[in-house]
Amino acid sequence: MTTSTQTPVPKAAPVFDWPDVDAPRVDDLQQRAAAGASELLSVLHINGGLVIRPRQPDIVPVHAQPLTDREREVLALVAEGNSNKIIGDRLVISERTVKSHLTYIMTKLRASDRTHAVVTAVRLGWLAI
Repeated sequence: MTTSTQTPVPKAAPVFDWPDVDAPRVDDLQQRAAAGASELLSVLHINGGLVIRPRQPDIVPVHAQPLTDREREVLALVAEGNSNKIIGDRLVISERTVKSHLTYIMTKLRASDRTHAVVTAVRLGWLAI
């Protein structure tokens, strides 16, 4: 006797919303996010769900300096939890170069450590995790 297994149909990710955004605005926020209004919205993926809310300008540090493309690459790999050695291997650069990039990143973002740098970049909308 053979049994057939069906692949479950993926459901759309649930939307979790902050209490200050009323229910009628959720659809509007989703449409604006899909249309690329990222400068106005904060869109996060958390525990398989989607969090959409109006971007809060007061949480964006005004003192941050722009990062280079390579610095953003390094920071994205840091956000994934990679060590300097693994980042160096993935980007085909030395571990010392990774450390230099991290020093510049933390200086530009005025971050005290790599976690603080990731959080700041997420708040600026420069990094999605």
